[in-house]
Amino acid sequence: MRPGRNGWRRRSLALAAALLLAAPAARAQYPGRPVSLTVCFPPGASTDAIARRLGEKLGAALGKPVVVENRGGAGGNIAASAIAKAAPDGHSLLFCATSGLVIAAAAQRPLDFDPERDLVPVSPVGALTVLLLTRPSLGVDSVQGLLARARAAPGTLNFASIGVGSSFHLALEQINAAAGVSMTHIPFRGGGQAVPELLAGRLDAMFASWSLAQAHVLGGTLRPLAVAAPTRFATLPEVPTLAESGLGSVWLEEGLGVFAPAGTPPAIIARLNEEIGRIIAEPAMRDWLIGQGVPPAPESPEQFRARQQAGAAVLREVIGRLNLTLE
Repeated sequence: MRPGRNGWRRRSLALAAALLLAAPAARAQYPGRPVSLTVCFPPGASTDAIARRLGEKLGAALGKPVVVENRGGAGGNIAASAIAKAAPDGHSLLFCATSGLVIAAAAQRPLDFDPERDLVPVSPVGALTVLLLTRPSLGVDSVQGLLARARAAPGTLNFASIGVGSSFHLALEQINAAAGVSMTHIPFRGGGQAVPELLAGRLDAMFASWSLAQAHVLGGTLRPLAVAAPTRFATLPEVPTLAESGLGSVWLEEGLGVFAPAGTPPAIIARLNEEIGRIIAEPAMRDWLIGQGVPPAPESPEQFRARQQAGAAVLREVIGRLNLTLE
């Protein structure tokens, strides 16, 4: 005989009670061994330094070592794929640029994992401070001056990015469309390869992180026209935001965050989120991150996921409207 409604209700209540009891147990027993933190950047970058300092402090908080492993390449997708396929027990984590995952989801790239389905956001760390730079010899000192120069000579200004389909490339395409200009896209493997070309006068403009641009900006060899952030950068308070420069519709966010395989118990996600939020809010860590051009921005996993999804929706529309093909 089939159980009656009351029987199903009793079973459901029993299951719910078991899950409630299991959550604190999972949290209390975690971690049971060292935790791996796979970084989607190569060794030596400032982002790698951030991952290693975070890993050291997270290991102390969890009571188990956090082992950092670098697996760069493919815009972060090599590392992301490995973590997406790892056991969902909180012992395999990903430290990655959030933009790479957002763009992969928006562009529906043919990957061997689904960024939205197979990874769960744990906690953001902060967003890289990104500047729109030009060379002083170009003779412009504002975004509108750059755009006026581009309108006067269509197709002659060269604008570098860190690769086809990168957030910097998509930002350029958004600027071209919003301002009605046609700056030429020149892709590089990374900002470190593009900066010397900008300094030599073979490029006219590019986006770059503060950690990469700092010495050149402070030395006067590169000129910042705008900061790609909701508010001005405290270190360069005179530099306006993209929105203040008339480009408020341009989406560009180079965030850094921690992710886990989908299916990781919520109690473990909550524990990690709390610990990371506390770590990046510590005065010494906060000041160090700001010095790296990464103001800390703690959020709940739910807020982090919502922001990722909102970014993917914006870029999905941009990619479709501009008919971009991203390899």
